[in-house]
Amino acid sequence: MITTSFSGDLIGTALRQLGASEIREIRNGILYIIRFEFSEDLHVIYVLDVTKRDKYFLQRVSPYPMSHGRFSSAGEVVQFIERDIQKFENATHSHNFNQFLEIADGVTRLSHAMELLFLERNVSKEDMDKISSHISETVEKLKGIRDNSPKIQ
Repeated sequence: MITTSFSGDLIGTALRQLGASEIREIRNGILYIIRFEFSEDLHVIYVLDVTKRDKYFLQRVSPYPMSHGRFSSAGEVVQFIERDIQKFENATHSHNFNQFLEIADGVTRLSHAMELLFLERNVSKEDMDKISSHISETVEKLKGIRDNSPKIQ
């Protein structure tokens, strides 16, 4: 437990230096909520779970949920969050950023609707194939748009 608390303290110090407005320790050096404020309307919030073996599981919960997976060191967590925050800082300058957040919210609602559908209904093979096809088409469209859009920075 001492090692976990120490790692959490190291991460907290580094993230405060990056501009974290709040770092809340929820469970005795095991679970942290980390908040960055860009504006009154935009907050980027992460949940960090520190395991017994000082491995880290990171999720962004706001402005939209995104699991970022496991990290093997406190330094990796801090580096990832630093890059992620820089991306948000850059993206906020886009005139399409608010629409992006609305689309991201729609994707989250879609994910929940799909989960409810598949957990509560016996969906036919044909309908499953339609859904799969639409998702594949959408992913390909996103890749094409990404390839044809200038990079921010």
